[in-house]
Amino acid sequence: MSEIGNSASRTTRDCAPQSETSVAVGILHSFSGTMAISEPFLRDAALMAIAEINENGGVLGQRIEPILADGASNPTIFANQAKQLLRDRAVIALFGCWTSASRKALLPILEQANVLLWYPLQYEGLEGSSNIFYTGSCPNQQIEPAVRWLLTHQRKRLYLLGSDYVFPRTVNKIIQAQLRREGGECLAEQYVPLGTDRFESILAFIRQVRPDAIISTLNGDSNIAFYQQYKAAGLKPQNIPILAMSVAEEELSRIGSAAVGHYASWGYFQSLDNERNRVFVRNFKARYGQDRVTSDPIESAYTQVYLWKQAVEKAQSFETNEVRRAAYDLTFDSPGGSVRIDANHHLWKYCRIGQILPTGQFQAIDETQDAIAPKPWLGLEDWDNPLQPTIVDLLAEVSEGIHHRCQLEENSRALKVLMVQLIRANQQLRSTQRQLTAAEQRYQQLQAKEQLLKKRLSSQIRNSLELETILAIAVEEIFSFLAIDCCQFLWYFPSRESNVLEIAACQALPLDRCRINSHAALQAIVQTLGDRLLAIDDFSLDSQLAPSSRESLQSVGLASLAVAPVRPRSGQMGFILCAQYDTPKTWNNRELKLLQAVVDQLEIAIDQAKLYEQSKTAAQVARSQAHQLGQALYDLQQTQAQLIQTEKMSALGMLVAGVAHEIKNPVGFICGNLNYAQEYARDLIELVQRYQKHYPNPPEEIQELAESVELDFLIEDFPKTLSSMDVGAQRIQNLVLSLRNFSRRDSTQMEKVDLHEGIESTLLILSHRLKGVGARSEIEVIKNYGELPLVECYPSQINQVFMNLLGNAVDVLEEMDRPGQIAINTTTSERNSQPTVTIRIRDNGNGISPEVQEQLFEPFFTTKPIGKGTGLGLAISQQIVVEKHGGHLACQSVVGEGTEFSIELAVNP
Repeated sequence: MSEIGNSASRTTRDCAPQSETSVAVGILHSFSGTMAISEPFLRDAALMAIAEINENGGVLGQRIEPILADGASNPTIFANQAKQLLRDRAVIALFGCWTSASRKALLPILEQANVLLWYPLQYEGLEGSSNIFYTGSCPNQQIEPAVRWLLTHQRKRLYLLGSDYVFPRTVNKIIQAQLRREGGECLAEQYVPLGTDRFESILAFIRQVRPDAIISTLNGDSNIAFYQQYKAAGLKPQNIPILAMSVAEEELSRIGSAAVGHYASWGYFQSLDNERNRVFVRNFKARYGQDRVTSDPIESAYTQVYLWKQAVEKAQSFETNEVRRAAYDLTFDSPGGSVRIDANHHLWKYCRIGQILPTGQFQAIDETQDAIAPKPWLGLEDWDNPLQPTIVDLLAEVSEGIHHRCQLEENSRALKVLMVQLIRANQQLRSTQRQLTAAEQRYQQLQAKEQLLKKRLSSQIRNSLELETILAIAVEEIFSFLAIDCCQFLWYFPSRESNVLEIAACQALPLDRCRINSHAALQAIVQTLGDRLLAIDDFSLDSQLAPSSRESLQSVGLASLAVAPVRPRSGQMGFILCAQYDTPKTWNNRELKLLQAVVDQLEIAIDQAKLYEQSKTAAQVARSQAHQLGQALYDLQQTQAQLIQTEKMSALGMLVAGVAHEIKNPVGFICGNLNYAQEYARDLIELVQRYQKHYPNPPEEIQELAESVELDFLIEDFPKTLSSMDVGAQRIQNLVLSLRNFSRRDSTQMEKVDLHEGIESTLLILSHRLKGVGARSEIEVIKNYGELPLVECYPSQINQVFMNLLGNAVDVLEEMDRPGQIAINTTTSERNSQPTVTIRIRDNGNGISPEVQEQLFEPFFTTKPIGKGTGLGLAISQQIVVEKHGGHLACQSVVGEGTEFSIELAVNP
C-alpha cells in the first residue's frame, strides 16, 4: 500500500484516463436521499484505491476509469442506473450498494449480463450469487459475536430496533434464535421506515420495559435523530447501552456527544493500532481532508478494489468467469487485518466490539483472536446431509420473503399517503362548497340590501344564478315597467380591427321586433356612449350624436333612446338599450334612476352568476378528482390484497409441493418393495414349516434358537407386520397425492376437476387443527357429498377458497367451549338453464351479527386479533368465485346458532 500525495480535495478527475488504454468500472452508491449520510464515503474509498492502482501502473497495463452513478436511496433507481452503466458505459465490474434492497434489485441484472458486483457492507446472509463478492461481514462474523458479548456481560433482556428493510428484519430473526439457544430474552422488536426522525413512542416503550441493552440496526440519517432523542429522554449508556450494527465513525461525527458510551460491532475501527492502518488513515485524510474519518464500510470498499485487481492479474483477463475463478483463496493485508476470499464469495474477517469515545472514535474492548470463517447459511455449509441443498434453497426464500414483505409494507405506506391526499382533496371540496355557500349567502345579503326598486325586477334577477336567465329577466322587466317599444342587452367585444356587439336578450313589440339590429346603428350608439348613461328624448332635437350616427338611427324609426353601460367586475362589458320608435319619449329622472339601479344590480348579479359558474366547475373538478382518487385507492387496495394473498398461497404451494415431491420417491420405493418382502416372507415361512414337518426333531441348538426368537409367534405375527407396513405406506402415498392436488399451479386455461378432491385435500391439510387439543374436543366434520360432475375451473384458486372458508370455520370453533361441528354439503342445480354445483360449509359457532355481515367481503376488514387475521381471505375468495369464475358466494348466519357460506359455480362457465 503506497502513500498518496498531499492534495486534500481530489475528485474523480484524479482517476481519469490519460491515455486511450483504459477499462471502465462502475461506482454505484446513493449520493442523495436518506442513505446519502453514509454512502458517499464508500465512493471516496473506492476512488482512492483506484487512484493508487493507476499511479502504480494500473491493471494489466491499463488505467481504471471510474464511472459514478447515483442510486438515490431507491432500489428501482439503483437497477436503472446499473442497466445504464452496463449498456451505455460498458463497465466491466461494479462496486457499490449499501442496503440489501438495492443489492437484490441489481441481482437479476448482474446475472443476465454476467458482471461481478463487489458489495462492501455487512448484510443478513442467506444469499449466494456467483455474480456478487460480499466483502462485508455476514451474521456469524458480526451479529453472533456481538450478541454473545452482551450475554457474557449479563445483558440478557434485549430490545431490537431497526429500519424497515431486509437486513434488520432478517438479522433480528437470527438474533432471536440465538437468544433462545443461549439463554437470552427478546422483549420486543420494532421497525421504522428509512428516514424516520421521530422516536417519541419508541423511547416511551423503552422507558417502560427497561431492557438490559438495545441492539440497533437503524440505518441512514435515522441514527442521528434516535441517539440525540435517546439522550434527551434521560436514557444513559451505563443503564441501557445501545449496541449498533450500522453506526460507524462517519455517522458519529454527525450524531455528536449523544453517542458517547454506547457500542458498535464491526470488523474494523479507525483507531486500530497497526502500521497498515496508520498508512491507510494518513493517505485517506491527505486526500480528502484532516476532518475526514475511516470506517468498516470504507475499509471494505477500499479493500475490495485491490482484491478485484489481484483477481484480474491472476487470471490475466478481465473476463468475468476467469476473474471469478481466480478470486478464490486470494488474500490481502487490509487495514483491518489479513482477509481471504472463500469459495462461497465471502471474506474471512475479524469481529471487534468498540465503545464510543468523546473523540468520535471507537475503543476496541473485545476482538476475536483469528479471522472468522464466513457462514452466510447459518452453518449449513458444514452440514453433511442430503437435505442440505433443499434447506439452503428454503432459507434463501426467507430473505426474499422478507424483502417482498418490506416492499408490500412500503406500498401500504404509499397507500396511506394516497389516502391522506384523498382526505385533503375532500377537504378542498368541502372548502369549495363552503365558499360557494358563503358566496350564496353574500348574494342573498346583497339582495336584501338592494331595495332601490322594491319591485318584482329586483327579486327575479336575484332569484336566479344562471346568466342567460338573469339577462332575460332584466330585459323583460325593464321592457314591461317602462312600457317602451324595445329593450335589449348587448355584449361588447372590442378589437383592433372591429368592435363586435352581440345581442344576448331582447324584448320588443311584435310588429317592431328589435329594429335596432344593424351593426352600424349599434356602433354609433357605443361610440357616443362612453362610460356614462345616455338618454335622448327626441332625436330630431338631439345634439349629442354626430349627424351621421343620428341619421343612421333615425333611418330605423328611432325617436327616443336610453343606453346604460354595464361593467361587471368579471371584465366583460355590456349595455342595456331602451328604445322608443316613431313617437318621442321623455325619460324622467325616476326612470333613469330605475335604469341605473337595474344596472347596479345586474352588474352584481352577473358577477355572482360568473362566480356560481366557476364554483360549479370547481366543485365538479373536485368531485371528479375525489372519484379518481377513490377509484385509485380501491384499485391499490385490491392490488395489495391480491399481492399479499398470492405471496401467501405461492409460498404454501411451493412448500407443499416440495414436501410432496421429496416424500414421493422414497415412499414409492418402500411400496414397490413391500410386495416382494411379503412374498419372500411367505416363502421363508413355508420353508420353515416344511422343515418342521420333515425334521420334527432338529438339533438342540436349533430348538434353543427357535424358543429364544419365539418362532411360532414370529410365523404368525410377521405377515401381519408387513401388512400393516403396507397399509401405512399406502396412507402416505394418499397423503402425497392430496398434497400435490392441493398445491397444483393454475394453467392459462381452466381444467375440469373433481371438487370433492379439492375439499378432501384441504381437510387433510387442516387435519392437525381438527383434532382435539387439551380441554378442547375434536372438531367433527360431517360430509354430505352429492354426485357432482367435473367442474371447469382454476383448481388452485378454488382450493384457496376452500382453505379460507374452512380455516375461518376452524378459527371460530377453536374459541368455543362446546363441541365443534363442520357440515359440508354438495349438490347440483340449475341457474338460467345452465347446470351448476353448490358447496355449503356450515359451522355451529356463535354466528355473525348483521352489522359485521355487511362488511365481511371488504378488503382488510377482520374481527380477528392483530397478527392473526389480515382481512383478505373473504375478499379474495369473493374475487375468485365471482370475478374469475362468474359464480356466487354468499353468507347466512344467525347469532348463537352458526354460519353457512355457500359457493355456487357453473359446471361449464
